[in-house]
Amino acid sequence: MVVRNVAWFLCVALHAHTALSWEEPAAQRPISREADERFWQSIAAQPPPETMSLRRLFIYLRTLAEERRHPERLERVLDLAAQAQDRDPASRTFGNFKWLWRDARVADPNAVEFLMQEAASAWIRHAEGMPAEARCKYRAILQRALEACLRHRVPITYTNIALLNAGNTAVLGEILDQPDAADEGYRRLEALCAWTWYFGIAEYCNPTYYGVDLDGLEFILSFARRERGRRQAAALRQLFWTDIAMNYFPAAEKLAGSHSRSYDYVRGLGSLDAHLAAAGWIRGAVRDRLNQWSAERPAGFAQLEQTARTRFPRIVRERWGMALRQSRTHALYPDVTLSSSASAYSSQDLPLTIDLAGDRERPRCYFIADGREDPYGKTRVEVGMARHWKAVHLSPFWAAAQRDRDAVALAIYRDGDVDPSEMKNLQSHLVLRRPEGGFWLGGRRIASLGTAPAREERPPGAAAPFAEQRIPVALGEPLVLRYGTAAVGIRILWARAQDGRPAAAAVVDDGNPFGVVRLTVEHRRDPIVAAAGTSLWLRVGSGLGDDNAFEAWRQRFERSAPWTVEASDSSVRIEAPGEEGKLRLAARAPFGRGGGVVLEPEPSRAILEVDGREVGRGILETIDPGLAELGRGAWLRPIEVPAEGRVAWEAEDGFVVHGMAVVDDAVASTGRCVVHPPPRPVARSPGSATWLLRVARPGRRYLWARVLAPNGETNSFELAVEGDTDQLLPPAAWHLRPKDAWNWQPWTRGEEGVASPLDLPAGLVWLQIRSREPGAKIDRFVVTTDPNERPE
Repeated sequence: MVVRNVAWFLCVALHAHTALSWEEPAAQRPISREADERFWQSIAAQPPPETMSLRRLFIYLRTLAEERRHPERLERVLDLAAQAQDRDPASRTFGNFKWLWRDARVADPNAVEFLMQEAASAWIRHAEGMPAEARCKYRAILQRALEACLRHRVPITYTNIALLNAGNTAVLGEILDQPDAADEGYRRLEALCAWTWYFGIAEYCNPTYYGVDLDGLEFILSFARRERGRRQAAALRQLFWTDIAMNYFPAAEKLAGSHSRSYDYVRGLGSLDAHLAAAGWIRGAVRDRLNQWSAERPAGFAQLEQTARTRFPRIVRERWGMALRQSRTHALYPDVTLSSSASAYSSQDLPLTIDLAGDRERPRCYFIADGREDPYGKTRVEVGMARHWKAVHLSPFWAAAQRDRDAVALAIYRDGDVDPSEMKNLQSHLVLRRPEGGFWLGGRRIASLGTAPAREERPPGAAAPFAEQRIPVALGEPLVLRYGTAAVGIRILWARAQDGRPAAAAVVDDGNPFGVVRLTVEHRRDPIVAAAGTSLWLRVGSGLGDDNAFEAWRQRFERSAPWTVEASDSSVRIEAPGEEGKLRLAARAPFGRGGGVVLEPEPSRAILEVDGREVGRGILETIDPGLAELGRGAWLRPIEVPAEGRVAWEAEDGFVVHGMAVVDDAVASTGRCVVHPPPRPVARSPGSATWLLRVARPGRRYLWARVLAPNGETNSFELAVEGDTDQLLPPAAWHLRPKDAWNWQPWTRGEEGVASPLDLPAGLVWLQIRSREPGAKIDRFVVTTDPNERPE
């Protein structure tokens, strides 16, 4: 039995913030003077290179301001910055910037957030030393950029950009003497704090975006003038660092475990490395693409680092969204970690991972849902408004249950998850580091697989010494891999192809240069008559110091068989005996869209739980006690929906996020209501208001709202309903009848004025109204079981 000293950990985690301080940075130049001079020559007298990024231009601007060596160059740099800025006040992206010089227009509204981190800090520190004409141009650029930040209403679940936007808006508002803008920035920061206190960090455990998050928090701590805002930033910073420490795997010197939005599928590295290196948690150099990080080193983390390096085993669980399934589990041992997410965040996720000891550049093990024959995430396509090049993959229904060193996972490719026009294939891959200790399949060692050198080990231009190798794997057949003192056991419990028959699976060695093999399930097969899918059972072993220990562990896994594997078109049920107890995963159609999901053990509602104890909220409250008041606001007290009859509540009692607002209205039921305010043109319109319901009994309900929609231009919202395990209603337009007085209208998807039903499960349900058309107002809601009721 593992003895877990929770009290000692809490002491470390909750009080480490008292030592938080930052040493003065040593003198440094993140980019060499030679590189800066080459850059200047490329822009001095001719148009910049088409591929020049505006981030590079602003980094050079900061360098000129800091060094005060070439003040005559400032105006040229500022003129180029202004040319790349949208200067049309009627434009939705007014004040924002192109990402690359060649771009015809502003394509990525996030550009202003990254650029202002450089520009605002340089202005605050060095504006007084600039020539007057340059200072005037600089201020005009900042003024327009502040307007861009105000128009950029970032979804609160877009953590890294939401943090940058809140900090930029607050700081620019202060330095430009616009207190209303500063107020808005601090409101956005406070909303993000309240959301995090209850729902956790949405872009969870991300090795790229955690670096951006820490940059944004340090920006607020360095330049924000209001003590309240700095306290909130300090609380969030300590939460992030504690999260990083508890998920840090010292045997590979990296942030480990499942995470959202990967940019490095094979290794799991990202811009957080710069912060880990500055903290002394990585030995040697790290890649730093733009050299934008400071040389400041965090002090006071010795105890937290000690915990990260010595506390084994530890089980980390954390939520990252409203629904119970929006959660992850991470079991860390000295030589291996196993992690799974109970649902997916995006098409770039790694929802199931195994991290192994060794050089941090070596590959990890991970699951990927693939439609492009791209198991290693190296084929990039243009995506999003900005058309950035990213390796994106499929977003099937995903669920996983984990108990310590065992996890079961399920992926189902539903209608809409697979677009045949964009597909090369349909495969589920479990990518595996090539094991130095060998493979065992069905109890027999595989001698021929995993011994050939990877391409990176061959002389340049040399032909592959072997053809692709495939070894078929039967359903339920145990596959075991040995990695030093660690081991991994895998069973494919269920696999279905698109024709409804069992899918073929194989261990594949394709001679790739990454040092990996893969367990691939082949789902594509005509005729397409069924939702393809697969279920996996993984177990990790740790501390297997000799052959006898490994053999005993291997044989135990091979003798372990699942208790239940049942699958049909309408449901899947898996039960397996984990080493520490039962694992259960059950899901019904339409998977993830209202059918219901049962996981055992149940996911955690903690924002950061270590060995069974919630520590995340305690960290936030200890540094800023006001966050507890924010997080425990009235909006978190569930609205009790009875088994029969009705319940009513005020719209302003919800959690209202910027882009929507609570305003006074003398004719509203309590003198206040929620409105999507008529705005200036905006780059995004993600405002929302959210209410928590607790439904006494599952069944059909009808939703009514008291609304004011004066005309056909201001008469709609979006409605979304989220259960604990399913998305019950994807965001859908709620069209209202225009009327210039307050009136009751039902949620309807069909005939005007006829209430459409909502089928709600028992338990917690989140009701959310989102911005759609400015000017529409909501005063009050009613939920009823009576289809004929018309509230008055």
